[in-house]
Amino acid sequence: MLKYNETRIMLISNTLMNQLKHLLNTIIFLFIFVNLTACVTTQTPKISHVHVGHAMTAWHDTPDELGLFITAEKETEIAYEHAQYAVENSHDIKLLKMHIKHVQHAMDPKLIKEGPGLDYGFIKAMNSARDHIFFAADSKDASENIKAFALLWSKDVEAIIERGKLILALSKEVIKSNSHEEMIVLSEEIKLLLQQNLYGYDSDGDGSIGNVKEDFGILQLKDQMNIMIAKEDPPYHTVDKKYLFGLIRLPSGEWMFKSSSSGNTSGLQY
Repeated sequence: MLKYNETRIMLISNTLMNQLKHLLNTIIFLFIFVNLTACVTTQTPKISHVHVGHAMTAWHDTPDELGLFITAEKETEIAYEHAQYAVENSHDIKLLKMHIKHVQHAMDPKLIKEGPGLDYGFIKAMNSARDHIFFAADSKDASENIKAFALLWSKDVEAIIERGKLILALSKEVIKSNSHEEMIVLSEEIKLLLQQNLYGYDSDGDGSIGNVKEDFGILQLKDQMNIMIAKEDPPYHTVDKKYLFGLIRLPSGEWMFKSSSSGNTSGLQY
């Protein structure tokens, strides 16, 4: 009986110790979390980082307030999906043309008002993402890292946008064509170009993707962006929406945050 009680006491003691350890760990975690949260919410981000956030985190007029670059990526994914459907259903002219119109909607909803896209369009989203990276580089607080990145990245983006324009041109040819064979050939080319725009491709046949700008797709652009962000000093942190949506441009061309306390909103909110 004595041995049973001793064993029971040991089990209870071990349980209590484990509970105390868990409680202590919880307290430590909460202490760290509260302090980190305080740092994030009280520190005003760099203007250049806010512009990067517009590309990668959130923008006020995109679907679900997604970042502009992320919106471009999602629209391209939708377009590629429907280009595949067009090729898979190429035996049926009606279905083929329907899916090519869906490609158009995701690329530029001005051409086709209704479709499975996000109603923003790859062309608009990618052009705007590029603009905001330029805004980041032009900000007074921009690092040399961001400035150097913006020049190279914009050239790589241009190749993808031009490919997007070619996709739209080919899609128009599909819609107006009277030749079933031509429709099939063009649809396959559209599918290939969208695949390249998403994942990149080995344009020079050297066995690697990304060593020349012609290789680049959205995947490589995102990798470049993440490398740039990782090099930032002070470090880049995800920007809160109150800063992302609180930036205005003064008539002088400088950027500033709206002052909620003074109500100062002179300038252009964009």
